Amino acid sequence: MNKLSVLVLVVLAAAGASCDDTPTDADADSDADADSDSDTDVDTDVDTDADSDSDTDGDSPMEVDECARSDPSWVFCSGFEEGSFDGWDDYDGNPAETNQLVEDPGPFGLAGNHVARLRPLPGRGGADLVKVLATPAPRLYARWYIQYEPGFDFGAPNHGGGLHAGSRDLLGRSDYLPQGDDWFAAWIEYDAELHVFYAYSYYRGMYMDCADPAGACWGDHFPCMADEGESYCERPEHRETVTPPALETGRWYCVEMLLDGGAPAASEPDAAGVLDFWVDSIEIGPWTNLWLRTTEELQLSILWLNLFHHEDHAEVGVLYDDVVVSSERIGCRE
Repeated sequence: MNKLSVLVLVVLAAAGASCDDTPTDADADSDADADSDSDTDVDTDVDTDADSDSDTDGDSPMEVDECARSDPSWVFCSGFEEGSFDGWDDYDGNPAETNQLVEDPGPFGLAGNHVARLRPLPGRGGADLVKVLATPAPRLYARWYIQYEPGFDFGAPNHGGGLHAGSRDLLGRSDYLPQGDDWFAAWIEYDAELHVFYAYSYYRGMYMDCADPAGACWGDHFPCMADEGESYCERPEHRETVTPPALETGRWYCVEMLLDGGAPAASEPDAAGVLDFWVDSIEIGPWTNLWLRTTEELQLSILWLNLFHHEDHAEVGVLYDDVVVSSERIGCRE
């Protein structure tokens, strides 16, 4: 046999051996991917990742419903993929003329995504979603994504939504000073002149616009941007250090807030309450040593997503998506 024939036989033998080999998976799932896409095709590459998500190429699509993998610290979660508002606790049953679940790509352009659309009827009034939390707590974070629909009028005075402590019967109450054992709340809404977010808060120690605690007393603004201390913003620590971004219609914003009742205090010098909020991960606060409550029994118990108008406004409203309440910082989705 000549040298060329020997070489051919060696090559053919090697090729035959390789065809009999089975591709080897280095991870323990034997390539039966544990993630939700249930890949059953047999690949020829070697998996080296140890997590249950198996995908390492970075092109895995974001989940439409983040609530499917909720964190243990989350108290409540809704991505509006439930198919109805049955998980909410509104007395009015969320009438279809103001509250709707609609298919919309949402903050992340996801096919098949759903959002809540709130469109108040013409004139004074609002549309809202109320969630009574299963376990009240003295300190909570709440995060949601919000879009003001194209055509929305930021010049129309409004109230927004946030967290509430105390009786549900006092939800949305205004015009008087809380006593520290009845309720406190903070809502994130927009300034109708500056067109930026701020926190509007009713609490025991509020002072900015309170000529008569029993009937002419309205919530404090954080940050206070009405003046430089001449009338409303008397305390420098409550004025803006970071200017919230100017709002635009048709754009999604990630909004997160913290409300912490602090230890109960009999007087303001001992107060330890905290209010803070973030817009697209930019921190606007915090505001500390707020006198929010006088008793341990007063705890946060309600999430309120709301759009209320005092007078005439545009026909369009707001979209909400990816709502979470948690005992720990949530952050924006990534």
